Amino acid sequence: MKLNQFFLLLLSIQAGSAVYDPSSYTERPCGDDLTNLWLDVVAVIAANIASVFSSGTKIGQSPTEQRTTRLGLVTYNSNATTNADLNKYNSLDDIYNDVYDALGSVSDTTTSYLSTGLEAAETLFNTQSDGTPRQHYKRVVIVYASAYQGFGDLDPLPVAERLRTFGINIVTVAYDQGDGELLEEMQKIATPGFNFTNTDDTGNLVGQIQGALLQSNCFCPNGWTQYRDSFSNENSFRYGSCLQPVGIPATWKAAQLGCSHRWNSTYLATEFNPEKHDFILAAVRNQTGFYKPNQPLAYHIGLNYANGNWVWDQPAGLPQVSMPGDAWKNWITSYPKNAAQNSAGQNLQNGFGTAWQNVAMYTGSSNYVCETYSCDTDIYCDASFVKH
Repeated sequence: MKLNQFFLLLLSIQAGSAVYDPSSYTERPCGDDLTNLWLDVVAVIAANIASVFSSGTKIGQSPTEQRTTRLGLVTYNSNATTNADLNKYNSLDDIYNDVYDALGSVSDTTTSYLSTGLEAAETLFNTQSDGTPRQHYKRVVIVYASAYQGFGDLDPLPVAERLRTFGINIVTVAYDQGDGELLEEMQKIATPGFNFTNTDDTGNLVGQIQGALLQSNCFCPNGWTQYRDSFSNENSFRYGSCLQPVGIPATWKAAQLGCSHRWNSTYLATEFNPEKHDFILAAVRNQTGFYKPNQPLAYHIGLNYANGNWVWDQPAGLPQVSMPGDAWKNWITSYPKNAAQNSAGQNLQNGFGTAWQNVAMYTGSSNYVCETYSCDTDIYCDASFVKH
């Protein structure tokens, strides 16, 4: 498949988005509506390609809609050319009309220095994202390459590492021509998990790149830790929820109220499964000053007893989620006790970990853990809540 044909295929594919239902007793996924993608993206291309959006993605900027995506286009061989800056395209039609001319103007050469293309992308972000109302938008570079060249000053790896250090995700697509070395080198350039090849066995290259964009557009407001598959690996698969340990002792009820005012759609944390429980424990242990080493670790979570059932706290306006009878449970032996009087749940140190006990809702103070929804294609977060 020619690269410009591949590009148009990417533009034509739609992605739907289902509304998250907490009663499903699953973790909230990141939003997956490509029509509401809000990113700044630069495509860095060694011949003919561009980017990966649905036919409904809103391109450019709008005074009435914050969830838009800007696209810049850089081509490179021995040098880089900025064919389109981040302000050129204002619709998908603009891209359709321009892409063939822009990519067709690249001269054929056996020399292909990716470092020049990455530096051109960096310049676009520095001059057209930094210091603008879109400074808090996440940034992505999509690299499509069929060769990896350059040493010394032309080595692309230091440029890629610098971009990633500043929070810019790099998605790479290696146009595999049987060169295993190309795949290996492109993997070094990419953000972990975002390196792909046109010969991938799954046959879903378009979906993989779109997935990388959706993951890039899924992040937490300042001061929150995103729930992901691995606490120790910040590049592991992310979910659409964020956590914040609060080291201010409070009763369970006061903690619930405190969480509800910390941000939008905020509540005491849920632990639907052991993976989430272990992640929260790791976050708590990593929070400076959250607990004293010589005292048992204890913290409130959203578990509480209401109307004869154990339920989980939810954002204001949503019903609490009942714990299914066959759900994972983590009660300390002999708990729960006297649920009518001790109707709140907390984690208490139990050996090397923690487990649930029920406590009084209005007396007794402990630290607590809040949870909120992530910023993503379903939820726009303005600059006051997002670091860059």
